[in-house]
Amino acid sequence: MRKIAYRVLWALFVLIFPSGWLCGQDLPTQEELFKSDSCIIEAQRAYNYRDAEKVRQFCRQALEFNKKNDAAYYLMAKVDLVENKLQPAEMNLRQAVALDSNNYYYAATLGAVYMQNTDVTEAVKIFEKLVNKYPKKKDPYTNLINIYLPRGQQDRALVLADRLEKAVGPNDISTMTRFKIYSGQNNAQKAIEVLEEADARTPSELYETYIAELLESQGKDSLAIVYYDKALRNDPQCIPAHFGKMEIYRRTGNHALYLGYLKSFLENPEVDPSIKKQHVESVMEIPIYQQRYAKELSKCLDALSRAHPSDSSIAISSAMFMARSGESEMAMNALERALKYYPNDYYIRSNIISFLYSRENWPRLEQFTDSTIAVNPDQITDLFQFKGIAQYNQGKLDEAIETLLSQEKNLKKQKDTTTLLQIYSFVGDMYHQKEMNREAFKFYKKALKIDPHNAPVLNNYAWYLATGTPRGDLNKALQMSKITVDDNPSESTYLDTYGWILYLMGEKEQAKKYLQQAVAFDGGESEVLMEHYADILYDLEEYDLAFIYYDKALKRALDKTLESKESLDDLEKLSKKVEARKKAREEK
Repeated sequence: MRKIAYRVLWALFVLIFPSGWLCGQDLPTQEELFKSDSCIIEAQRAYNYRDAEKVRQFCRQALEFNKKNDAAYYLMAKVDLVENKLQPAEMNLRQAVALDSNNYYYAATLGAVYMQNTDVTEAVKIFEKLVNKYPKKKDPYTNLINIYLPRGQQDRALVLADRLEKAVGPNDISTMTRFKIYSGQNNAQKAIEVLEEADARTPSELYETYIAELLESQGKDSLAIVYYDKALRNDPQCIPAHFGKMEIYRRTGNHALYLGYLKSFLENPEVDPSIKKQHVESVMEIPIYQQRYAKELSKCLDALSRAHPSDSSIAISSAMFMARSGESEMAMNALERALKYYPNDYYIRSNIISFLYSRENWPRLEQFTDSTIAVNPDQITDLFQFKGIAQYNQGKLDEAIETLLSQEKNLKKQKDTTTLLQIYSFVGDMYHQKEMNREAFKFYKKALKIDPHNAPVLNNYAWYLATGTPRGDLNKALQMSKITVDDNPSESTYLDTYGWILYLMGEKEQAKKYLQQAVAFDGGESEVLMEHYADILYDLEEYDLAFIYYDKALKRALDKTLESKESLDDLEKLSKKVEARKKAREEK
């Protein structure tokens, strides 16, 4: 009987524990355990160096030595999460949790992955287990509350807040949960009370800022500022409090205080540059800051560009506003700071070139264009015109002509007739200034071959042909000028040229008609045009009207002289002419 009993017990034992287990075949040896753990150490090191492939390689080796190495699955899941591979991460975490269900981090991470995979039911199950198992750990409460609140399950969220408070005492999670629930119910007063009670226990800039925002939403700006100030005393770098107080001053029209806070806000390196940029771009569009407070806002933008000197977009937008506000040196400094970080950046350089052009800084423009071509030779066809214009405005006509014509072959190859037209017209004008009309007319002809109806070229060509020394073909000049008038019947400059050519041809009445139209369209802006009209009237013996327009021309020339000394010679010449004609008229 005993032998039978032993045999039965042994058979049951074998059924419950397979023979391989009894022999140790499924259990890793001590050496295998050691090797598996060593692989995990190497995998962790690879993870620290962000080498995903090596992490996976060492984890697989660890599992070869020990199939139940939960750390290997967890590490592979972490790599999956870094690479945003949520499905593989979930599978690996499930394995880790199955092997060690008591590991808090395995379960908490799996719950977070369930949430990302929108498997809310499974996430809730895990977090509820963790809350029950670890009642003093805050993260599971937070995750559950973040699930419940957006789904309108405020009662469940409140229960969790109460449970957490009983477990660990008053805390920010319970406080903010109640605050969010009351805020969502538009019960601002109750929400404020919750925060005030918490702030009385543990002063916090977070609570004080939220209280201030709620008070501000109720129109209680003065009281809101009190709480913003409390928050800033707790933490002088509290950005939401700083911004909130700053915005109250802007909204209520206290612009001086607003700009003071704005400057320190823009200087703060902790604030995201994109937030700063978005805010100042909206402020720059407000008329009062474009006009009355433009200089003060320019100082704020200077602070912004200094805080982020490597941000070229901030530098450029700031410089544009500064330039419009008359702060040209400040604007240039902002651009040059950005250039130090990106010395070859064509976008920054092209904006500096545009800025120098708009400020008429011709020597600097010539020099900077040269250096830009040197580092961006492929952009020469966009840059050489700026260099030519800079040289022209410095009186370097020969150099300007050479620069502008240097790209003629390239432009022809590219069939860029628009730029060629501009160059030929400009070069023609410069040759006329050099009193080399034969060369000037050569380039005007080139320009008109591209565009036979180009009004500026036709007008200049006709004028120089008609008024040059020796005088050219008046019929040809009139024919060209007629095209400009037909195409632009209300352009005073073209009417003036056409009328004056008629006058030179002896067609005085016809000339008077066109000059009369030119004066009407010009609105008294051009003293030259009024002088021409007066000359024709004088020649037609309409003396009274002629001297009215001579006086108008003199007045306009005097106004221009006050603006710029360059027109002083023209004023003296016109004045002597009018005096001579008045004297001649009196003698008659």
